[in-house]
This record gives sequence, structure tokens and C-alpha cells, in this order.
Amino acid sequence: MKAGLLLLVNVLLFILDISANKYVFSNQKVTFHEAYLRCRQYGLDPAEILSEEDQKEVEEALQLHNEIDTLGGFWIFATNLADKTNYYWLNSNVPLFYSAFAPNEPNNVANKENCLEIYQRSAGLYLWNDFPCDIKLRFLCQRKKQTKACDDNNMPLI
Repeated sequence: MKAGLLLLVNVLLFILDISANKYVFSNQKVTFHEAYLRCRQYGLDPAEILSEEDQKEVEEALQLHNEIDTLGGFWIFATNLADKTNYYWLNSNVPLFYSAFAPNEPNNVANKENCLEIYQRSAGLYLWNDFPCDIKLRFLCQRKKQTKACDDNNMPLI
């Protein structure tokens, strides 16, 4: 059973060792909330793009697999469902201080776009768009950030 589960995960996820974040993406299309749960089920964090450096790492990772990019966008895990105005990263509850929205986005078409996707607008250019949370897209996760157990002198952190 364990081997079967590992095989299933390997079919659905591709690990991209581009950076310390080690972004992981799935070619399976699911809703925003299902995608969040899948990242957690795989022992991963939902992907958060907190800086221009993170954005570039994600772009580089996706460009390495450009044959997949023709299938549409990927969920990234920020939403404005709490107040319908301000976007926060769902995992860390950090507001968006950095963003890479496409022109005229977010626009909340029909007052139904409360979750974020990243998509390829043109060769090598990946932008963000607000999108209905119940639409099925592929999704990005990232390996959990390592936390230090010891200080610089190898003394346990308490």
C-alpha cells in the first residue's frame, strides 16, 4: 500500500530543485481549497510567493517544464475571502507585500474571483490573476522551510 501511494504521488507531482524552497507542482486539476489540502496531505506547504526572488524561482521552475505550461495556470495560495478586499497568504496569514499581477488585475469579475493563480502570459512571463476558487487548476506547493533546532554555537534553541 505504501509503495502504491508513493507511486501515485510521483505520478502527480514533479519536484523542482531550483532553490532552497524546492517548488513542487501537480498536473492534476483541483479547486483552490482541494489543492491546499493536497499540499498538506503530501507533507508540503502551499506555495507562497513573498518576494521578487520567489517569483523568479517559480518562473524558472515552470520554464524548465514549459511543455506543461500550455494547460493553464497554477493555484498559488493567497485569497481575499476573509474581507473580499485584502489578499493574504493562506498558509502564513501574511498580507501581499509583493505581487506580480497582470495589468488590470485583480479585478474580481462578477464578484467571484477571490483566489490567486499564476499563469504564463507570454514566453517566460508569469503573472498573477484573481480567479474563482471553485475552478479546477493545477497547483504549486513548496517543501516546508527548514527551521533551526540549534543556534550558531550548536546550542539547542528553546
